[in-house]
Amino acid sequence: MRLRVLFVLWCLLGVSTLMGQSLRAYRRAGEAAFNAKDYGAAVRHYGDLLNRKPGNSDLLWRYAECSRLLYSCQEAENSFRQILETDTGSYKKFPLLFFRLAEVQKMRGDYTNAAVNFDLFLKTAPGDTDTMYLNKAAAEASLCRDIGSLETGQLQAEVKHPGKEINSPWYDFAPALAGDTLYYSSARFEKKSGRLRKKSARMSRIMISVASGRSREPGRGFPVTDTAHVAHTAVTPDGRYVFFTLCKDINASEKRCEIWVTALDRRNKWLLPKKLPPVVNMPGYTATHPNVGYDSSNQSLTLWFASDRPGGSGKLDIWSVALDTNYFCPCNIPIPGKQLASLPSFSQPVNVPGINTPGDDITPFYDSNTSRLYFSSDGWPGYGGQDIFYAEKDQKPVNAGPGLNSSYNDLYMILSAQGDKGYLSSNRPGSFYLDEKNKTCCNDLFSFRLKPDTTRLTPVTPVPEPVQQPDTATVKPPVSDVESPEDFGGLPLYFDNDQPDSRTRNPETRKTYAETVGNYLARRDEYRARFTAGLKDSDAGEAASASDSFFDEEVRAGAERLGQLCELLLERLESGETWEIQLRGFTSPRAESDYNLFLARRRIKSVMNELETWQDGSLKKYIDSGHLKISELSLGETASKVGISDKITDEKNSIYHPDAARERRVEIVRIIDLKF
Repeated sequence: MRLRVLFVLWCLLGVSTLMGQSLRAYRRAGEAAFNAKDYGAAVRHYGDLLNRKPGNSDLLWRYAECSRLLYSCQEAENSFRQILETDTGSYKKFPLLFFRLAEVQKMRGDYTNAAVNFDLFLKTAPGDTDTMYLNKAAAEASLCRDIGSLETGQLQAEVKHPGKEINSPWYDFAPALAGDTLYYSSARFEKKSGRLRKKSARMSRIMISVASGRSREPGRGFPVTDTAHVAHTAVTPDGRYVFFTLCKDINASEKRCEIWVTALDRRNKWLLPKKLPPVVNMPGYTATHPNVGYDSSNQSLTLWFASDRPGGSGKLDIWSVALDTNYFCPCNIPIPGKQLASLPSFSQPVNVPGINTPGDDITPFYDSNTSRLYFSSDGWPGYGGQDIFYAEKDQKPVNAGPGLNSSYNDLYMILSAQGDKGYLSSNRPGSFYLDEKNKTCCNDLFSFRLKPDTTRLTPVTPVPEPVQQPDTATVKPPVSDVESPEDFGGLPLYFDNDQPDSRTRNPETRKTYAETVGNYLARRDEYRARFTAGLKDSDAGEAASASDSFFDEEVRAGAERLGQLCELLLERLESGETWEIQLRGFTSPRAESDYNLFLARRRIKSVMNELETWQDGSLKKYIDSGHLKISELSLGETASKVGISDKITDEKNSIYHPDAARERRVEIVRIIDLKF
């Protein structure tokens, strides 16, 4: 009997020891994650520990702090309150307890209780408390008691959530407008390492939405990498140059960014980007949130950005540097086949006077029409979190007011060229979220429209009109920007499967290319749906982006470029020149070779019909007179590239895959000046 009792006691001791070891392991894991600023992992470890040791004030403090730093304000408030309920003297052990509780209450819009707890912090703070906390608590208590007296501007706005067409449950931010094209950044992309996918790790990439349509990746122009976040676009007023950032993770919560620039060449192809020099990207510091506008005060195109570089007022400050307008000019865009020239020298950036605080002053947007600099800050009096402010030269910043601002984080405000509408990014209620416990985890984009008579001052300087962009890679440059029709050599014109005139061996067709490509573009959504069928999550998103990019940046762009070629040819022919266009047809390998010969000739014929009928036959008299010759070269290779399916039963990959679709084309091989 005695042996049995000893055995039971030994078992219980073993279980107790194992449990103790398990709890210590969880705690070590939580501490390691917290010290690495991986607050998401830390809050999970501390949460598991609290399930086993509820009411432990040390664990509750860590859990509450992690929740606060993740903007899980309700969860943080509940945990801070539980500490106080467990031990009424706990503020002595945690001197910032009332301060942190007041902070999350203010962010939730509970200004009354926030004021009470800021006052309690001031009454209970020990004598060695940092004066920064004391000064902030006094100012915040006063503000929260009379939040209605906060001095604000007259920007009254109707704010709307654009929904799933734009936003995801992850972090969507940094909008920028160029015509009707919205650029923005999104952290919805899974980080991949080889074949392994880390579900918890996310990467930011650039997204676009044209005319408020479904968002997608641009497809080209910006790096796609698993080692850096690509974000924060800023477009010059002419629409040709785009600044963006590459950011690398320092730890789970902090990033270090550098500003780069790319451009569209005269064929509207993206050029290789270049990193701005060290005078902007100071080694060891971050340079982020670029914005470009025409600054009337110094009569120059100016780059604004945020940085923690030395010489600032606090954490992140807003800086500015003038851009060389001889370089950043449409006249300096390289001819096709060339890349951006070496960047010019940059002057020393200037810390923007009158707006920076000891806190974070970020996301600048300069409105050239009113000479207002919009930005977000947690250092000026506001409704909670980051608020949007604006400042005119030599004037004190003004809070943009409720609507544009909430009690949560509101930042990245931009305006359209007309100034009556824009976008901002916020984690306010209504944003998508990942976890029921944290409905304010992540920022979404919100659109807004300013109410009449609250938007503008009289414009003080003319601003260059932005290029209207139906898409980022299909901007129509003025014909004068293109040096010669010869520049159009190699232009591909794409066709739908077995079009024009399916299921026939007739080499002739009456259809024009405009008719054919119009029907093809109308099937854009169908192609996307068929190509993404059976895929999930990020694979489906990437496939959808690839399909949409092909239609928008290649099919549609090719048709528009053909129209530009016709305009240029007419101009040259009217001046007495003589030209030859050489065409070659290509097909995918789904059909037999003899059938493909007839199909390729029908496609070439449709392009010929387009040239003859363009603008009511404007080119036909030159074709008839021999001043514009159109010649047909031998059929291009019918064998597909490696990896392209030729199986009739595999429609997804032999018809709807973008690589297969690229095989179905007529190519303008060369355009020759005959110089008669």
